[in-house]
Amino acid sequence: MKRLLTIVLAVLLMFSLIACSSTPAPQENTPSTPSATPDAKPNTPAAAPSKLEEFKAKNYKLAYVFLGTTTDIFQMAFDGATRTAEALNMTVDIFTCSDDDVRFQETINTCANQNYDGIFISHGRQEYSYDLIKSVVEKGIKVATFDTQLVDSSGNKTEIEGVTQMFQNDQMMADQLLDYVCNVLYPDKVAAGEKINILKIWRGPGISPFDRRQETYLKYEEAGLINTLEVIGPIDLQNVESSMQAVTATTLTKYPVGTIDAIWSAYDAYARGAYVALNDAGRTDVPLVTVDISNQDIQFMLQGINGEKVWKACSAVHFATVGEQGIRLLIQKLAGDPTPSVYNLTPSLVVYDQLSAGSNVLNLGETVQGYGVNDDNVSDWAKEALLG
Repeated sequence: MKRLLTIVLAVLLMFSLIACSSTPAPQENTPSTPSATPDAKPNTPAAAPSKLEEFKAKNYKLAYVFLGTTTDIFQMAFDGATRTAEALNMTVDIFTCSDDDVRFQETINTCANQNYDGIFISHGRQEYSYDLIKSVVEKGIKVATFDTQLVDSSGNKTEIEGVTQMFQNDQMMADQLLDYVCNVLYPDKVAAGEKINILKIWRGPGISPFDRRQETYLKYEEAGLINTLEVIGPIDLQNVESSMQAVTATTLTKYPVGTIDAIWSAYDAYARGAYVALNDAGRTDVPLVTVDISNQDIQFMLQGINGEKVWKACSAVHFATVGEQGIRLLIQKLAGDPTPSVYNLTPSLVVYDQLSAGSNVLNLGETVQGYGVNDDNVSDWAKEALLG
């Protein structure tokens, strides 16, 4: 009995030791599910920057180099360029060169060596622009031009790969004005087959916008619709308005009342001088039409001479769009977007009876259809920033 008790106690002790030495089986190592609490957020990757954000981050530096001097309309172009550049976090430096061709070329070459990413070149002469611009492009700088006709060594119109040549539609401007003279001012003469006698204000050849306007003018001559009495232009290019006043005053003495049907001017700065001469001479018999417009032009159109509205019409582009489009084209080039080799701005005909005392170059779109409307050369990625 004692032996049996000893065996039972030994068995019980063995089972007790086995139970104490056993451990729970390890748990499988799996990710824990986050508890559903109000502050819990999914762990998602940050969104990639948009093309607009990437472009803005580049801080591109642009130059706008203009051969001429600051006037009302070119100040609008400069302002338009500045607004457009700032909308995409770029800077644009404006350089005017007072019609000094040497200074103009030197300025462009200097900009090409000062880390500008793009240059908007305005009013370069045909005799040097091709070689000048080609050298800039070869440095990897993006270029758009305005009123700068590129011609090769033979004098033929040409292009440079990657460069957009922008113009006002000069042929259309000349046509709008001459059509107005022929079909609004003198329809009876046209119907009778009589030529309309024009005193022409022009300068050239070799000035791209004037040459382009001349193309249409010659077509009206060849069609037998107009007769050019004389071609006049400024003598002093540093003071074109006073120079044109003097030249026109002298010219008017050669033509009695009734012998000049109209004055057609290729440029409104010249037309302002001619208008003052007409006013001084009291010549209400000579209507005046011109390319381009300014606030001073509008005042002369409204003012009249001895109650007669002598300054009849302007064919014009809202000049803010010149600066806007120049910078927009450079934006597209810098972004690698396609751009045209040639781009023309569409003009509007502004007639004196569309104007009122509050009219100015900024609000003409309220009464002149199409004036200042231009959404061209804006890629989809930039529309929000540039068009709103």
